[in-house]
Amino acid sequence: MKKKSLAVNSIFNMAYKGFTALFPLVTTTYISRILLADGVGKVAYANTIAAWFVMLASLGLPSYGVKAIAQNNRTKEERSRTFLELFFINLCATLLCTISYYLFVSMLPHFAGRRTLFWISGLSLFLNIFNIDWFYQGLEEYRYIATRSFLVKILSFAAMLAFVKKQEDYLIYAFILCIATAGNNLPNAWNLKKYITLSVPGGLSLRQHIRPVLILLASTIATEIYTMLDTVMLEYFHSDTFVGYYSNAVKIVRMTYTVVIALVAVFYPRISMYFKQNNDAAANQLISRGTKILLLLAAPASVGLLLTAEYIVPLLLGGSFLPSVGTLRILSVLVLIFSVSYFLGHVILTAAGKERLILYAALTGALINAAANILLIPSLKQDGAAIASVLSETGVMLVLLYHSRKYYRLDIGRRYTGSLLFALVLLVLCVSAAKRLGSSSPVSAIPIIAASAVCYFAALLVTKNDTITGFIVKIKDSLRKRH
Repeated sequence: MKKKSLAVNSIFNMAYKGFTALFPLVTTTYISRILLADGVGKVAYANTIAAWFVMLASLGLPSYGVKAIAQNNRTKEERSRTFLELFFINLCATLLCTISYYLFVSMLPHFAGRRTLFWISGLSLFLNIFNIDWFYQGLEEYRYIATRSFLVKILSFAAMLAFVKKQEDYLIYAFILCIATAGNNLPNAWNLKKYITLSVPGGLSLRQHIRPVLILLASTIATEIYTMLDTVMLEYFHSDTFVGYYSNAVKIVRMTYTVVIALVAVFYPRISMYFKQNNDAAANQLISRGTKILLLLAAPASVGLLLTAEYIVPLLLGGSFLPSVGTLRILSVLVLIFSVSYFLGHVILTAAGKERLILYAALTGALINAAANILLIPSLKQDGAAIASVLSETGVMLVLLYHSRKYYRLDIGRRYTGSLLFALVLLVLCVSAAKRLGSSSPVSAIPIIAASAVCYFAALLVTKNDTITGFIVKIKDSLRKRH
């Protein structure tokens, strides 16, 4: 198949991830006023239970499937065989988890008064049969993924406005939310006929995929457990109020990280293909390029959150969440840590077929997180949980970097590093000056962030950062060709 433009794919994936991150914020603004805390809480709890079963049903396919398709995409027959093998594994796991879920919520007395709600939420499990975004990501069809997701979410929000009118409509909301989350999967199935054939000679070989997808599933479960541990311990030692302070600060960090990483996540299929071809030179070039882009975005995002937390928290969460300001400052460094862990750790090790090393990193993070939470949460509350998260994720990053270092060679350069550091210093000075000259109103965050972004990218241009200048050259070439 013809290679897609990584620059175009990055833009589409960033738009997709950004809209996916913003969608819950937009819908919550409307729904929370209609259903109130009780209705929102009911649906959120049901979705949480269903999401655990969806995670189990998905195995490690969301990550492993991208690599498998990218590495077996030379012919339609090869691509079809790989897809059918992974689809059959997903089908069996999803049917098993769907049956288990409905037995679970139907037989336990705990769910007796809310079974209809849980039956509706279980639709996301059934629709997981066609959760094959990994297939389209492996083909680098990010334009299709972004367009489809945008249309589904817009229609879903319109349906919420049309049909969720009173507090008793929480079942309708649960159904629409389920379609908004898993409804992307239905167009996936319809669009498949363009890329695969169901007639594959020689049969299917499932065994080769079982071990890596189960290892990645174990890594996901380990990560989910230790990221939930801080919330559980906060509630145990203190109260739900402190859980709210912490969890909302985490949401801001994860939303920022999701948008940052979207630009380089599109490199994963291409890197996997180069690994399969033993094309080390091309892989190293792409990894170095992706790392440069990542640092240009993740570093200022972390610094920006640290410096403007007192504006961002009341602007996004309201005045009642001011205790989250210090928590967000502590967590801000995670934007950079998460980004490096994902790109130089998860992507490289998965592409190299070393999924078990990701599991070791997750288990290391779980141990550090548990010990740090026990020591810090009783006295430092939500800030203790934040410090524990930073310590555990730093441990995960170091383990991933240690194991993945032998599979690539970075070519960053002193000039790039100097340019980045100079731009970050100017960013700090710009934010500090803007905070002194501006007001303390939360809305001031918008001009402060805008001014600091201009200063940051102006500094990169002045110092002739090769990533920025290369991007400008590509834009000029594109415009010249169109002209």
